[in-house]
Amino acid sequence: MSKRKRVRRPKDELQREFREQLQLLRLSCKAYDGGLEAAGKHIALSIRVLVHQHGQSRSLLDQLNLSSIRFMDSAGPLNPNNVLTDCMLTIIQVSPLGGRYLPLIAGGDLPRPMRPISFVNWWNNPVLKDMNRYALCRRELILNVADTDGGAHVDPELDEAYMAISRENSLGWEFRKGDIVRALAGRPELACMRQVAHEVFSTINSFVPEFSADASPVIPPPLGPPPDLST
Repeated sequence: MSKRKRVRRPKDELQREFREQLQLLRLSCKAYDGGLEAAGKHIALSIRVLVHQHGQSRSLLDQLNLSSIRFMDSAGPLNPNNVLTDCMLTIIQVSPLGGRYLPLIAGGDLPRPMRPISFVNWWNNPVLKDMNRYALCRRELILNVADTDGGAHVDPELDEAYMAISRENSLGWEFRKGDIVRALAGRPELACMRQVAHEVFSTINSFVPEFSADASPVIPPPLGPPPDLST
C-alpha cells in the first residue's frame, strides 16, 4: 500500500488544539488537587505535547511560532553548597500523623518570586538532586513520566535515576515519630509535574496574550490538615 500524503493543518486548527491542551491540563491539575495523584501523569503528557520537540515531532508552541517566549521559573537554581538533597518544585507538609510531598503552589504564596528565563534553561536546568548525586531537570522528569511511566506508555524498565527518586526515596526525607520511621507519602515526581503545570499556565498567561484567557493558573484550595498518613 502506498504511503498516504500528509496534509498541513491550518493555523486556526492548531490554535484550537492549543486551547484544548490547556483545557486538558487544567482538568488534570484540578483532579490532582482533588486527591487523584495519578493525574500528574496526564499533566506530564499535556506539557510534553505543548513544549517538547524531538526529531520531526514539533511542539504546539513551535507550530504556532511561540517557541521563543520566556518561561516562568519557580524553582530557582540548585544551591551547589547544599550537602542535603533538593527538590525545588515541592514542599513538605508534616503533622503528627505523617508527612507528604506537595507542589509549591499547594502552600499558597510561593517561597520565591517566579522569574522569566529562556525555554532552554527552563527545560534543562536541574530542579532536584538526590542522595546519589543524581540531578534531574524538568525535561527528564516530564519525559520519564510521560513516555515511560504511565503518561502515554508504560515501559518494562525505567531510568535508574528516575526509579530511585520515584520508587526508592532517594531524596531521603523521612517521617519520624518515636519508633516509627517511614518515607514521606506522595510521589515527588508527580508533585513536580503539578508545579511545572503552574509554571506553564503562568507563562502562557503572561507572555501569550491571545491565549491568556485560557491559561489562568489553577490555584489549589487552601492547605488544610493533612490526612492520616499513618497507615
